Amino acid sequence: MPNVVLIAEPVVDIASAARALADAIGLQVVSAGNVFRDHVQQQTPLGKEANRYVQAGHFVPNELMVRAIAEVLTHVDGSWVMYNFPRNIRQAELLTQSSHAPNAVIELSLTEDQGRLAAQRRVEHRIELDSKQAARRQQLLLLYSRSQETYQEQIDPLRAYYRTHGLWQTVNGFGDFEDVAGRLIQMVSDNPRGRT
Repeated sequence: MPNVVLIAEPVVDIASAARALADAIGLQVVSAGNVFRDHVQQQTPLGKEANRYVQAGHFVPNELMVRAIAEVLTHVDGSWVMYNFPRNIRQAELLTQSSHAPNAVIELSLTEDQGRLAAQRRVEHRIELDSKQAARRQQLLLLYSRSQETYQEQIDPLRAYYRTHGLWQTVNGFGDFEDVAGRLIQMVSDNPRGRT
């Protein structure tokens, strides 16, 4: 069973994809965001330390983030799928040093046109849920556009890092959830050790 990292742009429903993959092949889902929220809410020593950085307007240090994630991965019974972490090379290096390196890193990728269409669909969905958001349509589209640009700038070095280690793979992240999940499950099932 592989230990899998999933990476995707903000317009991709990566959490649902991770859960579908986990259910299909028997992995435990690990969400870095949830790990930190739990620490902060439970006011653990690590959570208090992380919160001090956040309250001061600083990023949580990579070392602290990886320490929290590694602690969770240590207690996983079997293999895991983690999404949207690591986000930079330093985090990837620290994860490897903690003996929790993934053996597959899969990007749910989009072309530029697919990214624009996915952002439009995401905005229209928000408007369906809250009609007051209609007045903010252009602003929301701009926010998604900027977040996609930021994603590419952030992920390019990580993509190169994992390619060098032979771990980076891509699967088309565009379309209905069932289609995306199906492609992802097929890829991992065809490569049970997470290698191309």
